[in-house]
Amino acid sequence: MKRLIYVLICLIFALSLTACGAGDTSSQIMLLELTEPKQISEDIEFKIVDKNGETCIERDDVESVYVTYHEEKSRYLELRLTDEGVKTFEKSAKKRKAKLSIEVNGEILASPVIKDDMEENSVIVLGKYEDVMDWFNAITE
Repeated sequence: MKRLIYVLICLIFALSLTACGAGDTSSQIMLLELTEPKQISEDIEFKIVDKNGETCIERDDVESVYVTYHEEKSRYLELRLTDEGVKTFEKSAKKRKAKLSIEVNGEILASPVIKDDMEENSVIVLGKYEDVMDWFNAITE
């Protein structure tokens, strides 16, 4: 008898959550920071460059960097830009439609998909989870 009451209570609880929409995340956008925001390491030379090697963003343009999960974009590296960094990137993005690359200490670390999200004053770098974590570790350690 106790088991039956326990099962009924669990069933009622589960049904009430479903009725309230608590179990429905289809209309919600999940955004999680998977790492703590960090600064780009002072001892590395960091740039985002175009295919001609011209600089679009430098370390001083980046306020913080972290890895984020977004339901629609998967996992990505987010570079939160300073106000000056936003202006610099907007200017360079308008005149360049070329593929951009992350350069560390004079060498290309990666040439991922880089998009701007100026509502958030940030640049997002899309890639596979392992790659995103490697990039994060390479520029923040």
